[in-house]
Amino acid sequence: NERNRRMLANRLPRFHYTKLPWFSILVTTAQVIVFIVELVKMGIWTGSPFQTKPYFNPMIGPSTYVLINMGARYVPCMHKIQGITLDTSIQFPCPNSTSTDTNVCNLNELCGLSGIPIVDNEFVPSQYYRIVLPIFLHAGILHIFFNMILQLTMGLAVERSIGWLKYSIIYIASGVAGFLLGANFSQNGVASTGASGSLFGIIAANFLLFIYCGTRNTNIYETKRYKTFILIMVLEIVVSFVLGLLPGLDNFSHIGGFCMGVLTSILLLPDPSFVYKKGVYTYDSDTTTWKSFVDNWNPICKLWDKVRWKVALWAVARITSLVLAIVYFALLTKNLKSKKQENNEETCLWCKYFNCIPVNNWCEQGEVTVTTSVVSASTAT
Repeated sequence: NERNRRMLANRLPRFHYTKLPWFSILVTTAQVIVFIVELVKMGIWTGSPFQTKPYFNPMIGPSTYVLINMGARYVPCMHKIQGITLDTSIQFPCPNSTSTDTNVCNLNELCGLSGIPIVDNEFVPSQYYRIVLPIFLHAGILHIFFNMILQLTMGLAVERSIGWLKYSIIYIASGVAGFLLGANFSQNGVASTGASGSLFGIIAANFLLFIYCGTRNTNIYETKRYKTFILIMVLEIVVSFVLGLLPGLDNFSHIGGFCMGVLTSILLLPDPSFVYKKGVYTYDSDTTTWKSFVDNWNPICKLWDKVRWKVALWAVARITSLVLAIVYFALLTKNLKSKKQENNEETCLWCKYFNCIPVNNWCEQGEVTVTTSVVSASTAT
């Protein structure tokens, strides 16, 4: 019965911390504060904290232009693009714009932050930190609300299970990986924000952590329906990726975050239960976060409780994950700075279909287009 199951569960080894999840608390606080600043700036610049003109923001928040000015991932602010950044006369909407034909600014005024230098009468964008800042920005109340629900439920459980150090590495690496992937392959006019990439990395960690426990250890949800729970988690992940194909969502952040979450989780999480003899964890209940972090890389830590050939196999898996993570960041960073990106050439013709469904021109939405008026300079939209 349930009472006996709980008594047994309390006697089974488990790998978790019960300490306060400091990282989740701090990063959530920072994200909420930044969102309040977004609304305040929007209110000061346009007279309303929520965008209603020239169109309504369905997320109930500031305009895209305000988000770009505060650090959203926006490719024209990150590197040169032929026909867009090389002409300083091209006008963009200002952060305080409430219409499509007034309050025009140059690229430097739109991007803000550290500014866009002009060299030989050309803008030379280099705000590559826009693959980090968007983690703390959100497009509206609905956006931050749903992200924070996930972060303060599943995120807290995962951080308590693996410790703040590993959790923070997975969280930040996944967020950066997601925005880096989007900067390479999404439409260059799309401004992306949010902690979704980071949270998809945590979803990956949560999934692997659950699998690692096996059926002989108490998992973080203390459920005995192991296979059913795995099936539900797989379905949730698949549905999330499918929903990411809809317009207005950045599926590249989801995909990149999840992939990096898998790699960093294999690298940082404790050995899975199948490495241990009889599939049962042994652990030090009073271990510190740093000691636990180091023990993962100590080949002789609890070696007497493990199957040695499986330890060697898992060491290879960890090293492979580390190499793949490094290659991921290296190749995408190199591609982002390549001449093809500068010339606005597609480096992957089919990659865009990871982010859209090819109907109603959804896959063409988000490109920066430049129009020329008889009475004014060129305008980018």
